[in-house]
Amino acid sequence: MIQFCSVGCFFFVAVAFVAGQDATPLEKLDPAKLPPAMRPGKGIPPETIANISQKIDRVDCFAFRGDGKFLAISGPDQTVRVWGTEGLKLAWSVKQPDSVVCMAFPADSKTLLVGDAGGSIRILDKADTKLPVVKAVIPAHKDGPVWSMSVTSDGKKLASGGRDKALKIWDLTKPKAALLATLTDHKDDVRGVAFSPDGNHLISVSPEEKQLRVWDATSDKPKAVEVVKLPAPAIGVNFSPDGKAIVLAGSRGTGAVWTFKDGKLDDPVDLETGDKEKRVILTANFSADGSLIAGVLAHSRTEDRVVVWTKDGKKKHEFKYDAHVPAAGFVTDNRHLVAVTDSGTFIIRLPK
Repeated sequence: MIQFCSVGCFFFVAVAFVAGQDATPLEKLDPAKLPPAMRPGKGIPPETIANISQKIDRVDCFAFRGDGKFLAISGPDQTVRVWGTEGLKLAWSVKQPDSVVCMAFPADSKTLLVGDAGGSIRILDKADTKLPVVKAVIPAHKDGPVWSMSVTSDGKKLASGGRDKALKIWDLTKPKAALLATLTDHKDDVRGVAFSPDGNHLISVSPEEKQLRVWDATSDKPKAVEVVKLPAPAIGVNFSPDGKAIVLAGSRGTGAVWTFKDGKLDDPVDLETGDKEKRVILTANFSADGSLIAGVLAHSRTEDRVVVWTKDGKKKHEFKYDAHVPAAGFVTDNRHLVAVTDSGTFIIRLPK
């Protein structure tokens, strides 16, 4: 999921769902038993049950492992922190050579992919331990950053998009991640990429083009099968868990849910924004069962809102944090969200 920050850059939030996943360790979390430093402060929505990064200058991106057991957060301070969600305990932290822009866990694997502002992707192995190992460093995109990444559900292929206008496909089964293809159809930064759950299709977006591209990804070098014109720039794209829909985030009029079948998109339904002008939707992603969509709605120059929609675009919940929200999205269940704001990384529990 792509996110927006005040300096005009976009960030990616990767959530790889595991089939049948309907609960995470967060379900057992008792907020009353957390240390005082992790309890939300005054003025925070009551649905917020924890704050795990209030002493960190800024966090811009996060990623959940597919089984929901690990949460990675990072940003301009160049430090990746991985939390175990059982009891919310910090598993490890490690400094990176550059600011972190996007991250992704390949399903329930023990590796974490880290894309940085310099254009490199680092594969951190043993990411579920206190001693992660740098398995490989990929010089992925010229002139950085790596704006977005998506991994197939089997963990074998990675798609990455960057400032160099390139969409690249990588073979993760190789020790050093071999480059399979470089696709140069886009004429501007590739801000969002998403593999379909079955891995047969790939969607990419470049905001300045005001369009999205659908790729047949059944071969190592995907082929473009459809280009869809959009009313305004799109800054993020994500598939529903069943692969039958996508959700777009973007400028006014672009945030919408589309049906997806056989590589074709149809019947877009707008995500409600609460006004006639349709506010900018900065990010949007599906819940584990596809019934809900969570994202960020730009509200003012000093404030964003975390919103939960039904799959038909109706607004169901809205949370006010009186701060910018660079990233927000569902955990790998249907009840918990993460919202990264200027004042912390918050865990939200939806009412039953």
